[in-house]
Amino acid sequence: MADRDEDGALLAQMLALADRLAQSEDALLKGQYAYLRARVAALIELQSFGEAV
Repeated sequence: MADRDEDGALLAQMLALADRLAQSEDALLKGQYAYLRARVAALIELQSFGEAV
């Protein structure tokens, strides 16, 4: 159970970082940052789905 808590905390930190990157003014990387944020959000969703089972 502690591993899931650590994973959840790490994913939350990654999402916060991805949110900050997505706010970047860099036009060349803006799409990549948005994609990164969506992928991290999907990982969080999958993790929460796994906890419900």
